[in-house]
Amino acid sequence: MQTFTVHALSASAANDARRSPSAVPAAAGDGPYPVRCCLSDAHDDAEVVLTSVMPFRGESPYAARSPVYLHAERCAGHAGQAGVVPEMLRSRLLSVRAYDDAHMLTGTEVLPGTELEGAIERLLGDAPGAYLHVHFAGPGCYACRIDRAAA
Repeated sequence: MQTFTVHALSASAANDARRSPSAVPAAAGDGPYPVRCCLSDAHDDAEVVLTSVMPFRGESPYAARSPVYLHAERCAGHAGQAGVVPEMLRSRLLSVRAYDDAHMLTGTEVLPGTELEGAIERLLGDAPGAYLHVHFAGPGCYACRIDRAAA
């Protein structure tokens, strides 16, 4: 099985999104809130904002803004380890979308988060430049990006 790295939103992207005019406080009682700045569940709505981000790093017909929860103030971020899926993803139904180095869709799967490693293996394959975007399947919100781990 290949090694992969799960990426939260970058600190700069999260900071920009927090300052966006579209950022609003999270609705009370809607938690836990899957925050994309550190890829963990927040339970206190007073600490969370709902805003939107553009997760693509390149031009693509698939590029679209997505709603996300973020900590209202900058947090420590995600210090993930290669080959480790954050617990936040394990308990949710996921839509996994594979893209090539031209940011074109090459495959998709919908599956429980407990089965994510298998989808990573199948969808990343051997294609150079391939990466995955993971979304929460119900609401369709962007969760994270997955790349092959650096060798």
